[in-house]
Amino acid sequence: MTQDPIASELKYTPVDTIPEIAAGVRNAFNSHKTKSIDYRLLQLRKLYWGIKDNEAALVKACKQDLGKGAYETYLAEIDWCTNDIVFVTQNLKSWMKDESASDIPLANKLLSPRIRKDPLGAVLIIGTYNFPVNLSVTPLVGAIAAGCTAILKPSESAPAVAKVLQHIVETSLDVSCFGVVQGAIPETSALLEEKWDKIFYTGSANVGKIIAKKAAETLTPVTLELGGRNPAIVTKHANVQLAAKRLLWGKIMNAGQVCISQNYIMVDKEILASFIVELKVTMKQFFPNGIKDSDDYARIINGKQWSRLKSMLDSTKGEIIMGGDMDESQRYMEPTVVLVDSPKDPLVAEESFGPLIPILPVEDLDTAIRIANEVHRTPLGLYPFGNKQETDQIMRETQSGGVSVNDALFHGTIPTLPFGGVGDSGQGAYRGRSSFDCFSHRRSVTTTPGWMEGLLDVRYPPYEGKLAKFKKMSELKPNFDRDGKVKFSVASYILSLGAGSTTGGLVRYAMVLLALQIPKSTDILDHIHSLPQPAQDEAQTAVRAIERAAMVEQEPQPGLVELISYLEGRKVRMGLCTRNFDAPVTHLLQTFLPGKTFFPIITRDFRPPKPDPAGILQIAQAWDLEDGAASLIMVGDSIDDMTAGYRAGAATVLLSCEENEELERHEYTGLAVRRLDDLVGILERGFEEGTDRRKGDGEGEAKTP
Repeated sequence: MTQDPIASELKYTPVDTIPEIAAGVRNAFNSHKTKSIDYRLLQLRKLYWGIKDNEAALVKACKQDLGKGAYETYLAEIDWCTNDIVFVTQNLKSWMKDESASDIPLANKLLSPRIRKDPLGAVLIIGTYNFPVNLSVTPLVGAIAAGCTAILKPSESAPAVAKVLQHIVETSLDVSCFGVVQGAIPETSALLEEKWDKIFYTGSANVGKIIAKKAAETLTPVTLELGGRNPAIVTKHANVQLAAKRLLWGKIMNAGQVCISQNYIMVDKEILASFIVELKVTMKQFFPNGIKDSDDYARIINGKQWSRLKSMLDSTKGEIIMGGDMDESQRYMEPTVVLVDSPKDPLVAEESFGPLIPILPVEDLDTAIRIANEVHRTPLGLYPFGNKQETDQIMRETQSGGVSVNDALFHGTIPTLPFGGVGDSGQGAYRGRSSFDCFSHRRSVTTTPGWMEGLLDVRYPPYEGKLAKFKKMSELKPNFDRDGKVKFSVASYILSLGAGSTTGGLVRYAMVLLALQIPKSTDILDHIHSLPQPAQDEAQTAVRAIERAAMVEQEPQPGLVELISYLEGRKVRMGLCTRNFDAPVTHLLQTFLPGKTFFPIITRDFRPPKPDPAGILQIAQAWDLEDGAASLIMVGDSIDDMTAGYRAGAATVLLSCEENEELERHEYTGLAVRRLDDLVGILERGFEEGTDRRKGDGEGEAKTP
């Protein structure tokens, strides 16, 4: 880069030139130059290097506009965009291919029905200020990938970033097809007077209404990424420590200027006191030297928004229980927790879009759900914390653009997951494949061969005598009676194996035939003898070791045969947290359960292993009864084992230990089956204590492969 794009003053685009700019990208699209995959990939790759070459300028600009530190700028702005470009370039060829249409009757398959992905045309992208790089570049990537031409209108509230973005577009992309218009309300209004094939807007609901109304005049499709009064609900069964930590993170990121962060938190009264304590503890952990002077905490975008937040805080009837410090000269506002007593309080009823954290105590979950629906029926995000039954109920009885269960805004941080609102929090979605779809038209196509003319005679007049033939060819027979009850057919059930369709039946018959090829658990010993050396010795060693370990107080427990029998046909990934028997156990289980994934979890705990098929069976059964399928089972007997399982993403753990001081101190002794999300706090505290103790003994942390 030969110049600093921030050094010059932001110049607004002359309003009288905007019609010519819009006509230019429309004409460029009509030239069809953007439609080839080679052109699209070339533009995306140039955009990638344009961003990489201007990283320093973008970091400086985000700091200047938002006080945003380098970490957040790379995390949520620069690296997000460059990774998105790489992902799109790697997948664009497959996305552009015609799709075979689904649910097509057999007779119509002769016409080769398919779906073609065509670019919409010339599009307008209006960015916003809170993530001024990400929320401008990501939709632009989608437009380029889809084969559109585009004009980008960055937010004038982030002028430094707007200048860098203009520099990147004008020096990296084909300027006949892609351009930048700078300005505020007059320039945006002039852009909306032009005919576009799609308008993509990110920002407030009030401006979104203006854009939607203007687009409706020309029947222009729009994608609106707006916001909402997003609720977080913390039930009495939630992990209070994790809820406080994660929700606080959701409000300190970008100084709370995140459209999907929670607007307010409803907390069950039974855990309110402990939740507040955890918030205060977490704040000290996040900012041990204070938050105001930390490079990790951003600033409010401008004086207007700072004054708006100050006014909201002044108008609340709630009690400030944490934070409250502010400095207008620096546009600084400390994360401020306010205890409110009514859903009509301004901090709850209005979207703050800042570091204000109102807490509304509630009597029970039903009350919380009712309030959430009353405050805003269709928010952009929803954040339930509790057990599975509670979080399922919350999702079942509410609506939102997205949900992060037991977390804050995490669904919005996955760059390949469709992101968008519902109702008045937005319409349409983008990110990853959805960005391509956002700017594409799914065009249905058929090709009718000439030889089919005889079959098509039924559609031509005169129609006399043809109705019966047409009905015979096309009429579908219902599988239900006049009362709406489904008719049961024994023959149909047998033919489809209960799948309800011919295709489903074929799949089920195929699975049955495949299952017949899997060695049965009763054939284990015979099969071991057929294994080559040294696999045979390893397998026999594993069987003897596990069967010996299955004896507890002289009472036989289910052994390896029963375990394998139970796991057959179930979707299970298992890690055995032992040491000496990892290799033979893994080999043996893989032999008899092909298609499943078994892997060892190695720790630095070198005590004698306690492989226990009875415990594994117990935990597998408990998990299957609760959730239908286990994702990972971890067996262990120490804090190290628990930590290893936690890091590996275990869904459940089996702690098998009788005389272990670490576990006794935390009241997890004997044989226990626990959900890891209930153990996270104890895991983290136990691991920290264990690490400190081992460091004192000259040992290192527990490690996983």
